[in-house]
Amino acid sequence: MVSEIRTFDNSDGTYVRAQCVRLPDWEGLGFLSPAPSPRAFEGFVRIYRDFMVPHAPDAFGQLKVFRLPEEGLPAPGAAGLRQALSEAADVRLVSGNRPEERLLPVRRQAGYLSESAPEAEMACNAGFFIMDCFDCATPYDAVGTPIGLMVKDGEVLSPPLYDREALLVYGDGTVRVERPSLSQLTIRIGQEAYRAGENARLFTRPEGEVTPEGEGTDLVIVGRQVCDVRPACGTPVPASGFVLRVARTTAAWKDPVCYEGMENVRFGIQAGSSTVIGGEPVTAFRSAFWDIRHPATPSFPPSLYPLNYARDRAARLALGAGEDGRPMLVWAEGAGKNGIGGTDQSAGASLLEMAHICQAFGMRESINLDGGGSAQILQKGNRALRLPDRMPDGTDLERAVPVGIVYDVSR
Repeated sequence: MVSEIRTFDNSDGTYVRAQCVRLPDWEGLGFLSPAPSPRAFEGFVRIYRDFMVPHAPDAFGQLKVFRLPEEGLPAPGAAGLRQALSEAADVRLVSGNRPEERLLPVRRQAGYLSESAPEAEMACNAGFFIMDCFDCATPYDAVGTPIGLMVKDGEVLSPPLYDREALLVYGDGTVRVERPSLSQLTIRIGQEAYRAGENARLFTRPEGEVTPEGEGTDLVIVGRQVCDVRPACGTPVPASGFVLRVARTTAAWKDPVCYEGMENVRFGIQAGSSTVIGGEPVTAFRSAFWDIRHPATPSFPPSLYPLNYARDRAARLALGAGEDGRPMLVWAEGAGKNGIGGTDQSAGASLLEMAHICQAFGMRESINLDGGGSAQILQKGNRALRLPDRMPDGTDLERAVPVGIVYDVSR
Protein backbone atom coordinates (compact mmCIF):
# COMPACT_ATOMS: atom_id res chain seq x y z
CA MET A 1 0.00 0.00 0.00
CA VAL A 2 1.49 3.30 -1.14
CA SER A 3 0.36 6.78 -0.10
CA GLU A 4 1.32 9.99 -1.89
CA ILE A 5 0.36 13.64 -1.26
CA ARG A 6 0.59 16.33 -3.93
CA THR A 7 -0.32 20.01 -4.02
CA PHE A 8 -2.10 21.32 -7.11
CA ASP A 9 -2.20 25.04 -7.92
CA ASN A 10 -5.47 26.52 -9.13
CA SER A 11 -5.77 29.28 -11.74
CA ASP A 12 -7.28 31.70 -9.19
CA GLY A 13 -4.24 31.56 -6.90
CA THR A 14 -5.63 28.98 -4.47
CA TYR A 15 -4.37 25.44 -4.09
CA VAL A 16 -5.65 21.99 -3.17
CA ARG A 17 -3.83 19.20 -1.39
CA ALA A 18 -4.69 15.68 -2.49
CA GLN A 19 -3.75 12.24 -1.20
CA CYS A 20 -3.58 9.15 -3.38
CA VAL A 21 -3.58 5.70 -1.79
CA ARG A 22 -2.78 2.71 -4.02
CA LEU A 23 -4.04 -0.67 -2.80
CA PRO A 24 -2.63 -4.08 -3.74
CA ASP A 25 -5.84 -5.81 -4.86
CA TRP A 26 -9.65 -5.75 -4.90
CA GLU A 27 -9.98 -8.96 -2.88
CA GLY A 28 -9.09 -7.18 0.34
CA LEU A 29 -11.55 -4.35 -0.23
CA GLY A 30 -14.89 -4.68 1.53
CA PHE A 31 -17.64 -2.79 3.33
CA LEU A 32 -17.85 -2.00 7.03
CA SER A 33 -20.81 -0.95 9.13
CA PRO A 34 -19.23 1.24 11.84
CA ALA A 35 -20.14 0.44 15.41
CA PRO A 36 -23.23 2.59 16.21
CA SER A 37 -22.19 5.54 18.34
CA PRO A 38 -24.47 7.49 20.68
CA ARG A 39 -22.46 10.58 19.69
CA ALA A 40 -23.55 10.24 16.08
CA PHE A 41 -26.98 11.71 16.81
CA GLU A 42 -25.52 14.85 18.38
CA GLY A 43 -23.09 15.02 15.46
CA PHE A 44 -25.93 15.12 12.93
CA VAL A 45 -27.72 17.76 15.02
CA ARG A 46 -24.52 19.83 15.13
CA ILE A 47 -24.19 19.72 11.33
CA TYR A 48 -27.66 21.21 10.98
CA ARG A 49 -27.33 23.68 13.83
CA ASP A 50 -23.81 24.96 13.07
CA PHE A 51 -23.41 24.54 9.31
CA MET A 52 -26.45 23.75 7.17
CA VAL A 53 -29.16 25.99 8.65
CA PRO A 54 -26.92 29.05 9.25
CA HIS A 55 -25.67 28.75 5.66
CA ALA A 56 -29.21 28.86 4.17
CA PRO A 57 -31.73 29.81 6.90
CA ASP A 58 -34.46 30.68 4.38
CA ALA A 59 -34.46 27.10 3.09
CA PHE A 60 -35.33 25.57 6.47
CA GLY A 61 -38.30 25.65 8.80
CA GLN A 62 -38.52 24.30 12.32
CA LEU A 63 -36.70 20.97 12.40
CA LYS A 64 -37.65 18.46 15.06
CA VAL A 65 -34.66 16.06 15.06
CA PHE A 66 -35.04 12.78 16.94
CA ARG A 67 -33.46 9.34 17.20
CA LEU A 68 -35.31 6.29 15.98
CA PRO A 69 -35.47 3.18 18.20
CA GLU A 70 -32.77 0.58 17.64
CA GLU A 71 -35.24 -1.72 15.90
CA GLY A 72 -36.50 1.08 13.64
CA LEU A 73 -40.10 2.24 13.40
CA PRO A 74 -42.48 0.48 15.80
CA ALA A 75 -45.08 0.30 12.99
CA PRO A 76 -45.10 0.96 9.24
CA GLY A 77 -45.58 4.43 7.81
CA ALA A 78 -46.63 7.72 9.36
CA ALA A 79 -48.22 6.12 12.43
CA GLY A 80 -44.93 4.49 13.34
CA LEU A 81 -43.03 7.74 12.76
CA ARG A 82 -45.36 9.69 15.08
CA GLN A 83 -45.13 6.98 17.73
CA ALA A 84 -41.33 6.96 17.50
CA LEU A 85 -41.28 10.74 17.97
CA SER A 86 -43.62 10.58 20.98
CA GLU A 87 -41.44 7.94 22.64
CA ALA A 88 -38.05 9.39 21.68
CA ALA A 89 -35.75 10.26 24.56
CA ASP A 90 -33.55 12.43 22.33
CA VAL A 91 -35.30 15.29 20.51
CA ARG A 92 -33.59 18.49 19.37
CA LEU A 93 -35.05 21.61 17.76
CA VAL A 94 -33.15 23.46 15.02
CA SER A 95 -34.85 26.54 13.58
CA GLY A 96 -34.55 28.24 10.21
CA ASN A 97 -36.60 31.18 8.95
CA ARG A 98 -39.46 29.31 7.32
CA PRO A 99 -42.66 28.81 9.37
CA GLU A 100 -43.40 25.13 8.66
CA GLU A 101 -42.34 22.26 10.89
CA ARG A 102 -40.56 19.16 9.61
CA LEU A 103 -39.77 15.89 11.38
CA LEU A 104 -36.20 14.66 10.92
CA PRO A 105 -35.71 11.06 12.13
CA VAL A 106 -32.15 9.80 12.57
CA ARG A 107 -31.14 6.14 12.39
CA ARG A 108 -28.97 4.74 15.15
CA GLN A 109 -26.90 2.65 12.72
CA ALA A 110 -24.14 5.21 12.14
CA GLY A 111 -20.74 5.56 13.73
CA TYR A 112 -17.18 6.80 13.35
CA LEU A 113 -14.62 5.05 11.15
CA SER A 114 -11.74 6.17 13.38
CA GLU A 115 -13.32 4.28 16.28
CA SER A 116 -14.62 1.26 14.34
CA ALA A 117 -11.55 0.45 12.23
CA PRO A 118 -8.54 1.92 14.08
CA GLU A 119 -6.23 -0.94 13.05
CA ALA A 120 -7.38 -1.27 9.45
CA GLU A 121 -4.70 -0.85 6.80
CA MET A 122 -7.09 1.56 5.10
CA ALA A 123 -10.58 2.83 5.83
CA CYS A 124 -12.63 5.49 4.09
CA ASN A 125 -16.23 6.56 3.77
CA ALA A 126 -18.36 4.99 1.06
CA GLY A 127 -21.33 6.21 -1.00
CA PHE A 128 -24.19 8.57 -0.31
CA PHE A 129 -26.69 8.40 2.52
CA ILE A 130 -29.76 10.39 3.53
CA MET A 131 -28.50 13.61 5.07
CA ASP A 132 -30.67 16.56 4.04
CA CYS A 133 -34.08 17.03 5.62
CA PHE A 134 -35.39 17.41 2.04
CA ASP A 135 -34.35 13.79 1.49
CA CYS A 136 -36.68 12.59 4.23
CA ALA A 137 -39.59 12.70 1.81
CA THR A 138 -41.69 9.91 3.38
CA PRO A 139 -42.13 8.19 6.75
CA TYR A 140 -39.79 5.47 5.46
CA ASP A 141 -36.79 7.82 5.07
CA ALA A 142 -34.37 8.73 7.84
CA VAL A 143 -31.01 10.46 8.19
CA GLY A 144 -28.22 7.89 8.00
CA THR A 145 -29.89 5.54 5.49
CA PRO A 146 -27.36 4.38 2.82
CA ILE A 147 -28.31 4.98 -0.81
CA GLY A 148 -27.01 3.23 -3.91
CA LEU A 149 -25.52 -0.04 -5.06
CA MET A 150 -23.01 -1.93 -2.94
CA VAL A 151 -21.77 -5.35 -4.06
CA LYS A 152 -19.19 -7.67 -2.57
CA ASP A 153 -18.33 -11.08 -4.07
CA GLY A 154 -21.58 -11.21 -6.04
CA GLU A 155 -23.83 -10.34 -3.10
CA VAL A 156 -25.87 -7.16 -3.50
CA LEU A 157 -25.72 -5.47 -0.10
CA SER A 158 -27.70 -2.44 -1.28
CA PRO A 159 -29.62 -2.00 -4.56
CA PRO A 160 -28.93 0.56 -7.31
CA LEU A 161 -31.01 3.75 -7.42
CA TYR A 162 -31.38 6.92 -9.49
CA ASP A 163 -29.54 5.99 -12.70
CA ARG A 164 -26.24 6.98 -11.15
CA GLU A 165 -22.84 5.67 -12.10
CA ALA A 166 -21.14 2.83 -10.28
CA LEU A 167 -17.63 1.41 -10.30
CA LEU A 168 -17.89 -2.33 -10.98
CA VAL A 169 -15.06 -4.84 -10.71
CA TYR A 170 -15.80 -8.11 -12.51
CA GLY A 171 -14.53 -11.61 -11.88
CA ASP A 172 -12.06 -11.41 -14.76
CA GLY A 173 -10.50 -8.27 -13.28
CA THR A 174 -12.21 -5.84 -15.65
CA VAL A 175 -13.02 -2.49 -14.00
CA ARG A 176 -15.74 -0.35 -15.58
CA VAL A 177 -17.89 2.67 -14.82
CA GLU A 178 -21.50 1.71 -15.57
CA ARG A 179 -25.09 2.66 -14.73
CA PRO A 180 -26.63 -0.43 -13.11
CA SER A 181 -30.41 -0.55 -13.06
CA LEU A 182 -32.74 -1.99 -10.45
CA SER A 183 -34.98 -3.19 -13.28
CA GLN A 184 -32.22 -5.56 -14.43
CA LEU A 185 -32.18 -7.43 -11.11
CA THR A 186 -34.39 -10.15 -9.71
CA ILE A 187 -35.87 -9.11 -6.36
CA ARG A 188 -36.39 -12.07 -4.05
CA ILE A 189 -38.52 -11.82 -0.92
CA GLY A 190 -38.61 -15.12 0.92
CA GLN A 191 -39.54 -17.77 -1.66
CA GLU A 192 -41.00 -15.25 -4.12
CA ALA A 193 -39.01 -13.78 -7.02
CA TYR A 194 -40.02 -10.63 -8.90
CA ARG A 195 -38.66 -8.90 -11.97
CA ALA A 196 -39.80 -5.55 -13.34
CA GLY A 197 -41.76 -5.84 -16.55
CA GLU A 198 -42.50 -9.52 -16.00
CA ASN A 199 -44.43 -10.04 -12.77
CA ALA A 200 -43.90 -6.70 -11.03
CA ARG A 201 -43.71 -2.91 -11.49
CA LEU A 202 -41.15 -0.56 -9.99
CA PHE A 203 -41.86 2.96 -8.75
CA THR A 204 -38.94 5.24 -7.91
CA ARG A 205 -38.28 8.93 -7.51
CA PRO A 206 -38.15 11.37 -9.22
CA GLU A 207 -40.74 9.84 -11.57
CA GLY A 208 -43.43 10.09 -8.91
CA GLU A 209 -44.04 10.86 -5.25
CA VAL A 210 -46.85 8.33 -4.80
CA THR A 211 -47.92 5.24 -6.72
CA PRO A 212 -50.90 5.45 -9.11
CA GLU A 213 -54.10 3.52 -8.66
CA GLY A 214 -53.88 -0.05 -9.88
CA GLU A 215 -54.29 -3.74 -9.15
CA GLY A 216 -52.35 -5.74 -6.59
CA THR A 217 -50.16 -4.84 -3.62
CA ASP A 218 -47.46 -2.22 -3.08
CA LEU A 219 -44.36 -3.28 -1.16
CA VAL A 220 -42.29 -0.37 0.19
CA ILE A 221 -38.63 -1.42 0.17
CA VAL A 222 -35.57 0.38 1.57
CA GLY A 223 -32.29 -1.45 1.22
CA ARG A 224 -32.92 -5.10 2.09
CA GLN A 225 -36.06 -4.57 4.12
CA VAL A 226 -39.78 -4.46 3.38
CA CYS A 227 -40.93 -1.38 5.29
CA ASP A 228 -44.64 -1.54 4.51
CA VAL A 229 -47.27 -3.56 2.63
CA ARG A 230 -50.17 -1.50 1.24
CA PRO A 231 -53.01 -1.64 -1.30
CA ALA A 232 -51.92 -0.57 -4.80
CA CYS A 233 -52.78 3.14 -4.72
CA GLY A 234 -51.23 6.29 -3.30
CA THR A 235 -48.24 4.62 -1.62
CA PRO A 236 -45.48 7.14 -0.78
CA VAL A 237 -42.32 6.39 -2.77
CA PRO A 238 -39.31 6.63 -0.42
CA ALA A 239 -36.31 8.73 -1.42
CA SER A 240 -34.04 6.02 -0.03
CA GLY A 241 -35.77 3.10 -1.74
CA PHE A 242 -38.60 2.13 -4.07
CA VAL A 243 -42.05 0.59 -4.29
CA LEU A 244 -42.53 -2.85 -5.83
CA ARG A 245 -46.06 -3.55 -7.08
CA VAL A 246 -47.03 -7.21 -7.37
CA ALA A 247 -50.26 -9.02 -8.21
CA ARG A 248 -50.17 -11.12 -5.08
CA THR A 249 -47.70 -11.70 -2.27
CA THR A 250 -47.15 -13.51 1.00
CA ALA A 251 -44.53 -10.93 2.02
CA ALA A 252 -44.81 -9.41 5.46
CA TRP A 253 -43.43 -6.25 6.97
CA LYS A 254 -39.70 -6.66 7.74
CA ASP A 255 -39.23 -9.75 5.55
CA PRO A 256 -35.63 -9.76 4.20
CA VAL A 257 -35.06 -8.76 0.56
CA CYS A 258 -32.36 -10.17 -1.73
CA TYR A 259 -31.22 -9.00 -5.17
CA GLU A 260 -29.97 -11.42 -7.82
CA GLY A 261 -28.17 -10.76 -11.07
CA MET A 262 -24.73 -9.44 -10.15
CA GLU A 263 -23.04 -12.70 -9.18
CA ASN A 264 -20.09 -11.96 -11.49
CA VAL A 265 -19.26 -8.66 -9.74
CA ARG A 266 -16.43 -8.90 -7.20
CA PHE A 267 -16.82 -5.36 -5.89
CA GLY A 268 -19.16 -2.54 -6.78
CA ILE A 269 -20.26 0.80 -5.42
CA GLN A 270 -22.61 3.43 -6.80
CA ALA A 271 -22.29 7.14 -6.06
CA GLY A 272 -21.09 9.45 -8.83
CA SER A 273 -20.61 11.33 -10.82
CA SER A 274 -17.66 9.68 -12.59
CA THR A 275 -14.25 11.39 -12.59
CA VAL A 276 -12.23 9.46 -15.18
CA ILE A 277 -13.32 7.08 -17.94
CA GLY A 278 -10.82 5.43 -20.25
CA GLY A 279 -8.06 7.57 -18.80
CA GLU A 280 -9.82 10.83 -19.79
CA PRO A 281 -11.25 13.30 -17.25
CA VAL A 282 -15.03 13.61 -17.19
CA THR A 283 -15.94 17.23 -17.98
CA ALA A 284 -19.67 17.30 -17.08
CA PHE A 285 -22.28 15.41 -15.07
CA ARG A 286 -22.96 11.93 -16.42
CA SER A 287 -25.16 10.85 -13.51
CA ALA A 288 -28.57 12.14 -12.44
CA PHE A 289 -28.21 14.92 -9.87
CA TRP A 290 -30.34 17.93 -9.04
CA ASP A 291 -29.45 21.43 -7.94
CA ILE A 292 -31.00 22.19 -4.55
CA ARG A 293 -31.63 25.76 -5.73
CA HIS A 294 -33.76 24.47 -8.63
CA PRO A 295 -35.33 21.23 -7.42
CA ALA A 296 -37.12 18.99 -9.87
CA THR A 297 -40.84 18.37 -9.73
CA PRO A 298 -41.89 15.97 -8.30
CA SER A 299 -39.53 15.86 -5.33
CA PHE A 300 -35.92 15.36 -6.30
CA PRO A 301 -33.85 12.36 -5.26
CA PRO A 302 -31.19 12.57 -2.53
CA SER A 303 -27.60 13.78 -2.67
CA LEU A 304 -28.09 17.13 -4.33
CA TYR A 305 -25.22 19.11 -5.78
CA PRO A 306 -25.95 22.81 -5.17
CA LEU A 307 -22.96 23.80 -7.28
CA ASN A 308 -21.36 24.50 -10.60
CA TYR A 309 -19.52 21.43 -11.95
CA ALA A 310 -16.49 23.42 -13.05
CA ARG A 311 -16.17 26.05 -10.31
CA ASP A 312 -17.67 25.19 -6.91
CA ARG A 313 -15.26 23.44 -4.58
CA ALA A 314 -15.49 21.03 -1.67
CA ALA A 315 -13.64 18.09 -0.19
CA ARG A 316 -13.82 15.14 -2.62
CA LEU A 317 -13.13 11.42 -2.50
CA ALA A 318 -12.82 9.15 -5.54
CA LEU A 319 -12.34 5.41 -5.98
CA GLY A 320 -11.02 3.87 -9.15
CA ALA A 321 -8.42 1.73 -10.86
CA GLY A 322 -5.03 2.57 -12.32
CA GLU A 323 -3.35 1.27 -15.46
CA ASP A 324 -2.67 -2.05 -13.72
CA GLY A 325 -6.33 -2.48 -12.74
CA ARG A 326 -5.58 -2.23 -9.02
CA PRO A 327 -7.65 0.01 -6.71
CA MET A 328 -6.76 3.62 -6.06
CA LEU A 329 -8.30 6.24 -3.78
CA VAL A 330 -7.89 10.00 -4.14
CA TRP A 331 -8.91 12.44 -1.41
CA ALA A 332 -8.93 16.19 -2.11
CA GLU A 333 -8.72 18.22 1.09
CA GLY A 334 -11.46 20.83 1.50
CA ALA A 335 -11.45 24.19 3.24
CA GLY A 336 -12.85 24.55 6.74
CA LYS A 337 -16.57 25.35 6.76
CA ASN A 338 -17.90 28.74 7.86
CA GLY A 339 -14.42 30.19 7.42
CA ILE A 340 -12.89 28.06 10.17
CA GLY A 341 -9.19 27.59 9.45
CA GLY A 342 -8.47 30.93 7.81
CA THR A 343 -7.63 31.70 4.19
CA ASP A 344 -4.30 29.89 3.84
CA GLN A 345 -5.66 26.38 3.47
CA SER A 346 -6.49 23.83 0.82
CA ALA A 347 -9.47 25.14 -1.16
CA GLY A 348 -10.98 21.79 -2.07
CA ALA A 349 -11.76 20.83 -5.65
CA SER A 350 -14.63 21.33 -8.07
CA LEU A 351 -15.87 18.16 -9.74
CA LEU A 352 -13.98 19.13 -12.89
CA GLU A 353 -10.80 19.84 -10.93
CA MET A 354 -11.21 16.49 -9.14
CA ALA A 355 -11.40 14.74 -12.51
CA HIS A 356 -8.08 16.26 -13.54
CA ILE A 357 -6.50 15.42 -10.17
CA CYS A 358 -7.57 11.78 -10.53
CA GLN A 359 -6.13 11.67 -14.05
CA ALA A 360 -2.87 13.21 -12.81
CA PHE A 361 -2.51 10.39 -10.28
CA GLY A 362 -2.98 7.82 -13.06
CA MET A 363 -6.58 6.69 -12.65
CA ARG A 364 -8.15 4.99 -15.68
CA GLU A 365 -11.70 4.42 -14.40
CA SER A 366 -13.07 6.15 -11.32
CA ILE A 367 -16.12 7.68 -9.65
CA ASN A 368 -16.70 10.16 -6.85
CA LEU A 369 -17.73 8.69 -3.52
CA ASP A 370 -19.48 10.79 -0.87
CA GLY A 371 -17.52 14.03 -0.53
CA GLY A 372 -17.83 17.08 1.68
CA GLY A 373 -17.74 16.47 5.42
CA SER A 374 -17.78 12.71 4.97
CA ALA A 375 -14.63 12.55 2.82
CA GLN A 376 -11.67 10.93 4.57
CA ILE A 377 -9.01 8.26 4.28
CA LEU A 378 -7.55 6.63 7.37
CA GLN A 379 -4.46 4.43 7.50
CA LYS A 380 -4.11 2.61 10.80
CA GLY A 381 -6.56 5.17 12.21
CA ASN A 382 -4.58 8.22 11.07
CA ARG A 383 -5.48 10.90 8.50
CA ALA A 384 -2.93 12.67 6.34
CA LEU A 385 -5.29 15.53 5.43
CA ARG A 386 -7.81 17.67 7.30
CA LEU A 387 -11.59 17.39 7.50
CA PRO A 388 -13.74 20.37 6.44
CA ASP A 389 -16.11 20.05 9.43
CA ARG A 390 -14.27 21.83 12.26
CA MET A 391 -14.98 23.18 15.71
CA PRO A 392 -14.66 26.95 16.33
CA ASP A 393 -11.14 26.36 17.69
CA GLY A 394 -10.16 24.69 14.38
CA THR A 395 -10.25 21.10 15.64
CA ASP A 396 -11.33 18.58 13.01
CA LEU A 397 -14.82 17.21 13.50
CA GLU A 398 -15.32 13.71 12.10
CA ARG A 399 -18.73 13.00 10.56
CA ALA A 400 -20.53 9.78 11.45
CA VAL A 401 -21.35 7.51 8.49
CA PRO A 402 -23.51 4.38 8.12
CA VAL A 403 -21.09 2.51 5.82
CA GLY A 404 -17.37 2.58 5.19
CA ILE A 405 -14.90 0.85 2.89
CA VAL A 406 -11.98 -1.00 4.45
CA TYR A 407 -8.95 -2.85 3.17
CA ASP A 408 -8.29 -6.06 5.08
CA VAL A 409 -4.95 -7.74 4.34
CA SER A 410 -6.16 -10.99 5.94
CA ARG A 411 -8.73 -11.65 3.20
